[in-house]
Amino acid sequence: MNIPKQFHQFTDEVALIVVAAKQEGRVYHAGNGILTDVDSFRIPTPHFSDNEEAPDRRGNQENTTEKKIHQEYMGHFKKLFHTLAGGEKPSHLYLFSPMHVAQELEDLTRTVFGALPTTVVVGIFTKQDPIELLEVLKSRSE
Repeated sequence: MNIPKQFHQFTDEVALIVVAAKQEGRVYHAGNGILTDVDSFRIPTPHFSDNEEAPDRRGNQENTTEKKIHQEYMGHFKKLFHTLAGGEKPSHLYLFSPMHVAQELEDLTRTVFGALPTTVVVGIFTKQDPIELLEVLKSRSE
């Protein structure tokens, strides 16, 4: 999509915009007035019947499930970033996510792309459309 003129146009910049939360993620590429949707995904939460674990072990099952979901989630980003690394290297990274997720993603992108200038916007932005994300960036630069 063409970026409306009132927003940053990412001129002579290859920006990677990453929107992340607990199980949901979106990645956009922005450059020279164009914003492209690269990937959107959601890691589903497995549902268990009440009888699958003894009552004293259910909490452990939930922790194990959360860890598996998080590993799958970060694994999806890792695979995606490695795929993107075969193309044009980003010159700037914009992360829209809770701080703990942003730190992990920043570490992950550093191993794939090297050190990048990074802008972190802390919060949950998975329901915002791309224009709303651009509005957030614009309000931060004013």
